[in-house]
Amino acid sequence: MMTDTFPAAGFGSIHFGNVDLGDARVNRRLATLADLLVASGAESLPDKFADPADYRAFNRLVGRPEATHEAVTAPHRAHTRNRMRAHTGAVLVLHDTTELDYSGRALPRMGPIGNGHGTGWECHNSLAVDAGSGAVLGLAAQILHRRPPTRSNRGETKAQRRQRQDRESRLWVTGLEAVGPAPDGRHWVHVSDRGSDTFEYLSALVTGGHRFVVRSRHDRVRSDEATLHAHLRALSAVSAWSGEVRCGPHGGSTRTADLSAAGVRVELPDPSGSAPALGVWALRVWEPNPPDGVDPVEWFLLTDRALDTAAGLREVAGWYCQRPIIEEYHKALKSGCGVEELGHRTPETYLFSAPVVAQGEVGAGCRTIATFG
Repeated sequence: MMTDTFPAAGFGSIHFGNVDLGDARVNRRLATLADLLVASGAESLPDKFADPADYRAFNRLVGRPEATHEAVTAPHRAHTRNRMRAHTGAVLVLHDTTELDYSGRALPRMGPIGNGHGTGWECHNSLAVDAGSGAVLGLAAQILHRRPPTRSNRGETKAQRRQRQDRESRLWVTGLEAVGPAPDGRHWVHVSDRGSDTFEYLSALVTGGHRFVVRSRHDRVRSDEATLHAHLRALSAVSAWSGEVRCGPHGGSTRTADLSAAGVRVELPDPSGSAPALGVWALRVWEPNPPDGVDPVEWFLLTDRALDTAAGLREVAGWYCQRPIIEEYHKALKSGCGVEELGHRTPETYLFSAPVVAQGEVGAGCRTIATFG
């Protein structure tokens, strides 16, 4: 287990010292309040402030029109990207979305979640970690997405849905754009699970020159009419090793597995037929002889990394094995920080405290597990 820890004292100035809320005194107050929030283990927001004057100051601050989610998170995101630029090894940018559930509070400016009967935000996070150690560098991007009411999308054609900029599938592209390109000489690898397997996102990765590992969800028909997954299953193993893997819902449990891998260069056609095919590398990682009573490992991964060597196959598999770190972050955000249970009364308070607590959990060292041996 790897943790990246910071002392609670000084956290506010490190992660919010450059905030711009229109008043220097308010800026300094935010840093002080962030220190208090991080240091307290209380769940109720008033209980996080021992001095009632601090709680009143907090309420005044969140009532300011300048205290938006974008403004409050900007200093931490800039701090994270500075750490990424300074890092000489590979940095993994782990992308994933989690629901923030504020059902029953009757608050405006939120949208439906779950089956449509709950209320809250889709919170899309891009978490930067050291590829070698699994240590968390910080949040490179955080997007609070409001789903439109289901009834507003009725009657749309497939083409109309594709053109709508507020559709949830665009969060992957928006998160990628928010992180931005890696500087020359730096290696940032964008890692995501099956939900990100859209041609739109893959096209953004390829055309933008990004490094990436995306788990394949769709068994695409290739230009030779063979399906992608069937083609990969027909390949003989090129590399074999033992490593720690995590399987099951929400990261599941960790166990040692004997793994095999094989990869090949493929062309992925645009399903709409309106864009050129994408050239990527595809690999299959599987467990030839799983223990009794467990589901065998089988991952289909898409990447820009050349897979013509055993070392390349293992490196890409290792990058993907780090992906559960962001699930640990989401669990820490909800269970450890109680970001859904802070007892707020206004959406502005959520907009303010969600990023403060989120960055607090990163800075204090969210539980991270390097899952590749």
